[in-house]
Amino acid sequence: MRKQFSPDKHSGVRNFYLLLLLFVIHAGAAYSQQTTVTGKITDSETGESLPLVSILLKNTTTGTVSDTTGYFLLASKEKADSVIFTAVGYYRRAYKIQPYTKNELNVRLKPEVINISEVKVKPDDGPVRRILKQMTEHKRENNPDKYPRYSYQKYTKWEYHLNNVGDKLINSKAFRNNQSVFKTNADSTKYLPVYFSEQLVFNEVQRNPPKQKSTVIGDKTSGVGILDDLEISGYTSALDMEVNFYDNFINLFGQNFVSPVADNGWFYYKYFLSDSTLVNGHKQYKITFVPRRVGDKVFKGYLLTEDQHYSIVEIDGTLANTSNLNFLKTMRLKGNYQFVTDSVPFYKRNQIDAVFDYVPMKNNPSKKHISLFFSQAATIDQVKVNQEEPVKLSTASAKYETVKLPDAYDRKEDFWNKNRLEQLNEREHMISSVIDSVSQIKAVKFADNLARMSMTGYYDLGRFEFGPYSSAINTNKVEGLHLFVGGRTSSEISTRYMIWGGIGYGTRNHKLNGMFGAGYKFPTIHRQIVRFSYDDKIVRMGENEKILYLYENALSPTENNLISQIFTRDELDELYREQKMSLGYEYEWRPGLLNRAGVNYIRHFSPEFYPFLRNGSPVGSVSALDLSIDTRFSWKEKLIDDKFLRVYMATDYPIIHVTFGGGQVFYNERTSYYGRILSTVKQGIYFGQTYFHYALEGGMYFGKLPYTMLDIPRGNETQGYFSYDFNMLNYLEYVHDNYAHAYLEYHLNGFFFNRLPLLKRVGLREVFSAKGMIGSLSNKHQDILSFPTTISKMNDPYVELGAGIENIFRLFRVEAVWRVQPTSLQGAPAFGLRAKFEIKL
Repeated sequence: MRKQFSPDKHSGVRNFYLLLLLFVIHAGAAYSQQTTVTGKITDSETGESLPLVSILLKNTTTGTVSDTTGYFLLASKEKADSVIFTAVGYYRRAYKIQPYTKNELNVRLKPEVINISEVKVKPDDGPVRRILKQMTEHKRENNPDKYPRYSYQKYTKWEYHLNNVGDKLINSKAFRNNQSVFKTNADSTKYLPVYFSEQLVFNEVQRNPPKQKSTVIGDKTSGVGILDDLEISGYTSALDMEVNFYDNFINLFGQNFVSPVADNGWFYYKYFLSDSTLVNGHKQYKITFVPRRVGDKVFKGYLLTEDQHYSIVEIDGTLANTSNLNFLKTMRLKGNYQFVTDSVPFYKRNQIDAVFDYVPMKNNPSKKHISLFFSQAATIDQVKVNQEEPVKLSTASAKYETVKLPDAYDRKEDFWNKNRLEQLNEREHMISSVIDSVSQIKAVKFADNLARMSMTGYYDLGRFEFGPYSSAINTNKVEGLHLFVGGRTSSEISTRYMIWGGIGYGTRNHKLNGMFGAGYKFPTIHRQIVRFSYDDKIVRMGENEKILYLYENALSPTENNLISQIFTRDELDELYREQKMSLGYEYEWRPGLLNRAGVNYIRHFSPEFYPFLRNGSPVGSVSALDLSIDTRFSWKEKLIDDKFLRVYMATDYPIIHVTFGGGQVFYNERTSYYGRILSTVKQGIYFGQTYFHYALEGGMYFGKLPYTMLDIPRGNETQGYFSYDFNMLNYLEYVHDNYAHAYLEYHLNGFFFNRLPLLKRVGLREVFSAKGMIGSLSNKHQDILSFPTTISKMNDPYVELGAGIENIFRLFRVEAVWRVQPTSLQGAPAFGLRAKFEIKL
């Protein structure tokens, strides 16, 4: 199965797995004998680590560079009494040392950017401005993405390893008998390889009408546990170029970084003409760029351009400041461009190196903590542009697809030796065999199982899996303490079918409930699944499957679990018993177009605290036979498929659901027919370095239904913050048969805080939200069930506004929320502080 991973904004599966492994690791330092100099290099203004600083023993040729976290180790038999440190954008500095001893330095370099206005270059720094102006004017014609049709072969390799592994882990019980899995970096520190992959693809791209095709020629992967099993499919990394410096912003790891050749680059950068040389009869200019101010998501480094086309020849940039990013400690981007047949500009090679530090709170900042190193390098060859033949896909209406050659995953070493566009070095050759050994270590297997459980909700016990863990224990006013034991078959029994079930017991109502189901996944190229299930459980009013159109990766639509009960402002009693029998079929026509059809028999029983009534008389239950078909649209979306599991990862485009349904409702020995149309749209959009997310949902119900089967807006009676709930609304405050909801969030990512001297080092980020709702309700539905007395008629649109701070201790978001209108007749608060636990870069 394909194991493609790329640095997209939702690659949390890989990173969460490695986070679990890091919890058992303690860092250490490695030292050499003779004259040794070790330490860490930081920015004297911001305290940020400085990677790739040149370090030289004075009056010798012995030197090194700092690693990606700013640490260095220099060892030599030569006698020297000083060490010299130099870096682009910083003042040169020398430190005294004692020869033939161990020297530890805390190196602080002063940025030149602070006093750059005092450097007298020329009155209007004209030469570099003229060159950059020419580059801006030629950007469109030099941008490889301009061609209406093009194709190319791409070879990509990915690598992950854990850096700065200390003696405590190496000598621990888990690894005591597996010392050979640890390897040594150039700076003598230890690292543990966890993932290496290489892939050769042939890509074809057409702009109008848009069609993209990727043919996987060869694929070879070695990864620890879950990293080796999962496949990121859909719009895969095979079709991504990842980095195009001609774009104004570069989106990586869920953040927008300003390109050094952005149209408004002078607002973010200062540029200096460093050098010019003659190459093949044309001048090449080397331009150095440094940040204009501290706090922006910008780079420092250099670029090469030429005076014929003013295209980028080479660009190399290191992220200048990571104080406002949580886990990304360093990042270096390097891009090379080429001219095909001397006149066609195109990509040649790009590389991303990044280091993630998963220790959010450090007791000892000077200690060298373990971190995750990530590297991706892609090389381009066999470029053709403006072909006459259109791109042909297997489905005429499809927009993109990935085709895997039958033997793509079984290529022998001879194939790779002949077809790699760049050969592996000695270290890369060694990694695959090491990773196989790491995967067999018990502690690693345990971490792998925890990572799988976080995704699937189940803990792997071999042929069977225990779960879902979120249902194991919870509490509510109806059941009291509710205990649940469940499980399902694993892929060791079958990768095509699955059987699941479980049983629960409430200590207050002394009743059993449970679930049972089975499903089969067809052996087809595109996803096809048929499943049957039966559920008998206590649910909250307003809780149904349509929330899964927004929380698409949620394990279930329920919020009735232990976590939601920890910080409540009112006791949860808006509950009733639901029995549901379902038969469903899921069919994916092509990537981005999927249908789900379902037949459900649903029965709702009269709840204890809000008993069903009709004209004052009690009603024991109501039921319905329901048919529905949902269509899901997406574009250029990454997703993970693993047997029955599907996790939606990322797309820059809207995700749309349209559902048609209807059926027959049964009540008081009568029947009534009904219908419904529901739809949701959601999307995240970057505006420079800020991020805007919106979600819209609406629907119409026809005929008569019990109020529990209509739209009950999702309220929030806890102290937590929910993105797709109305946080100042009580449960059962409104019921609608025609409705429209809007959820808006704007994340400024420190746009203002980063410019305030007292706040820019704290890493806080601004966030604003707005939510609105309109709806109406017909009294005809009371022919089936009378409305509860808590329900209010909506005369004015519901509006709530929020303003808050996120990234508190890198883990929390706190938001002040105002209910603008209307005033609650249930006594819901008009203002409140709500908190949310979240992990963001």
